[in-house]
Amino acid sequence: MQKLYILVFLLFSFCLRAQDKLFLKNGTLKKAFIVSIAVDVVYYKNSDTSLQTFQIPKSELILIENYKGDVFIYSRKKSKQIKDTTQAHVFKQNAICIQPLGIFVGRVTLIYERFTKDNRIGFVFPLSLTFDPSGKLYNSGIDTTNNGPARLSGVNFIGGLDVNFYMGRFNTPKFFVGPRIRYGTDMFMAGIEAYSIQTQFGWKYGKPHKPFIQHLSFGFGMVRILSSPAGARISPKQSYPWFSMNYSLGIKW
Repeated sequence: MQKLYILVFLLFSFCLRAQDKLFLKNGTLKKAFIVSIAVDVVYYKNSDTSLQTFQIPKSELILIENYKGDVFIYSRKKSKQIKDTTQAHVFKQNAICIQPLGIFVGRVTLIYERFTKDNRIGFVFPLSLTFDPSGKLYNSGIDTTNNGPARLSGVNFIGGLDVNFYMGRFNTPKFFVGPRIRYGTDMFMAGIEAYSIQTQFGWKYGKPHKPFIQHLSFGFGMVRILSSPAGARISPKQSYPWFSMNYSLGIKW
C-alpha cells in the first residue's frame, strides 16, 4: 500500500512539474498547459485532458516558463518609429466685415480686423459712411409743415479704432473685451461732430479655421460733442454717457 501511495505522489508531482507557468503583468501566476504560441496570443489549456482551449494576449504577459525550464520574455515593448505628421496650424489673421443693421440708422460700415498669430488680440479699423435716412429710408408724410426737423443732405464719415482681447477656453463663441474709440460726423444725429470712448465687450462667433465670422458686442462709455448744427437741441462742448450695440458679419483669410 505504501508503494502505491509513493507511486501516486510521484505521478502527481510529475504532472505539476509538467505544467507551464504564465507570469502576468497584473502580478498573478497562472499554471497551464501551453498548446501553441501565435504572433500576438498564447493558446493554453487549464489541464492536459481538457477539451477547452483558452487564449491570452502577449501584451498581458511578462514571461512564460515552460515545463522544461525555458523562459520566453514578452514585457519588452517593440520600439516603433512613428512619423510625426502634426503641423502647427496657422490661424487666419485677416477679417473684413460689414454691419448690416447700421443702414437703418444712416451708416454704411466696413470693418477690417487684423489678428495676432495666436488670434488672442484683434486690431479693428472701422470706417462708416453716414447719411440722414429721413426722406430716404423713412419717407413719412405725417408732418408736411415747416415745423419738422430739417433733413440733411450729403454724407460724412466716422472712423476709429478697437482693440479686442480674446479670452476663454471656448473657440466659439469667443469672449472679448477692449477699448472702442470713434471720431467723426453723424448725419443721423443732426450732423454733430463728436468723439466717443467706450469699453466694449462681446463675443466672436465662428470656428478658428473657418472663413465665416460674426461679432456681437456692447459698449459703455462717454461721447464728447465738438460741434452741433442742431443748436440748442444738442448742446456743443458737452460730454454725455454713451451706449452702443453692434453686430457684424464677414469673412477671414
